Amino acid sequence: MTSYLLSANDSQCYGCRACEQICPKSAITVKPNNEGFLYPVLDGTRCVKCGLCKTVCPFDNELPKNPEKVRVLAAQYKNRNSLKTCSSGGIFSAIADFVLENGGEVAGCIYDENFKAIHTLTDEPIIAEKMKGSKYVQSDTNHIYSEIQEKLKSGKLVLFSGTPCQVDGLRKFLQKSYDNLITVDLICHGVPSPLFFEEYLKYIERKKGKVTGIKFRDKERNGWCSQGSISYLQAGRRKTSTISPFNDSYYYYYYLQNNLSRMSCYSCKYSCTDRIGDITIGDYWNIQNIRPDIIPDGGISVVLINTDRGNKLLDDLRDRLDLYETALAPAVKANGNLEKPCCMPESRKTIYARLERQGYEAIAKQDCKYQYIKPFLRKHAPKGLKKLARKILHRNG
Repeated sequence: MTSYLLSANDSQCYGCRACEQICPKSAITVKPNNEGFLYPVLDGTRCVKCGLCKTVCPFDNELPKNPEKVRVLAAQYKNRNSLKTCSSGGIFSAIADFVLENGGEVAGCIYDENFKAIHTLTDEPIIAEKMKGSKYVQSDTNHIYSEIQEKLKSGKLVLFSGTPCQVDGLRKFLQKSYDNLITVDLICHGVPSPLFFEEYLKYIERKKGKVTGIKFRDKERNGWCSQGSISYLQAGRRKTSTISPFNDSYYYYYYLQNNLSRMSCYSCKYSCTDRIGDITIGDYWNIQNIRPDIIPDGGISVVLINTDRGNKLLDDLRDRLDLYETALAPAVKANGNLEKPCCMPESRKTIYARLERQGYEAIAKQDCKYQYIKPFLRKHAPKGLKKLARKILHRNG
């Protein structure tokens, strides 16, 4: 059995569902805990102690050291229309377009009709389009690993994109290497629970109206930055508002403050440069300081090429991308989660219990009531007023 099934220690499970999908007796199911994260539950009457769940568990198996030399690049998709709807440089879209054009299928995270983040597998460009963009909530992989395995066995080219633990869960579930599988892992900041995200959306709907769309990073409205947008119906009309971690999006603020992550995220072994995917992608923040010849208009992706398969894929994509070689060190500096996991703040220990007891709106008002003042002061206030404001904010927590 896996460490989590033996100990029930919340920090010993990534929630990838590989154990559930590999079990030959269907002895493992998953259920949300009190924080809304999915965890495996064992039916002891069905378990035959075969040990397969432990062999596929990302937590219970060491992360393999990458023997191949990592290449690091800054990249931007030349397709400007597609680039506008991506979070950074559009590298995922470039890969997905290539796979679909070659008769393959793409597996990634989308929102369903209820804004639940789920992994799905498709050969339809319109569905793959929904996989674009940052979704700051843990996705449910459902039975995606089993579906991918069937496609791979049939010879179908498959792209899988997800967090490093999800990619590792897939690789271990498959129990063999497939030449027709491409894996892309994300530089992950940590994953909040679907429950907290759901409560945030309910709060928005009480304040504004029925939510019809959400983007945590919306370049079409705000450029390449950490501001997004949320769309809703108000009095029968569709409206869109900018969401900022320092304004009305308390959920976004909590996320960036590391308050919402799954417990295993705070000791994540994937927060390093030994990557599990063929390619690793993220934002190349401050690229203009590293490569002044690059104009980051539209967003730039950082790309780590981790395997020979990743190198071959890059060669296939070369005509679609603007590529710039860089060193590893500046990429790590731009993305701290390539070096270590995010630290758990003291407030994380109680935030979900407070959510259950007080509700989303009450705790957001307590924790975030002064945050919206900060960006305004930075931009407009004279130095003396800034010092006074810092004293007041510090005094009020």
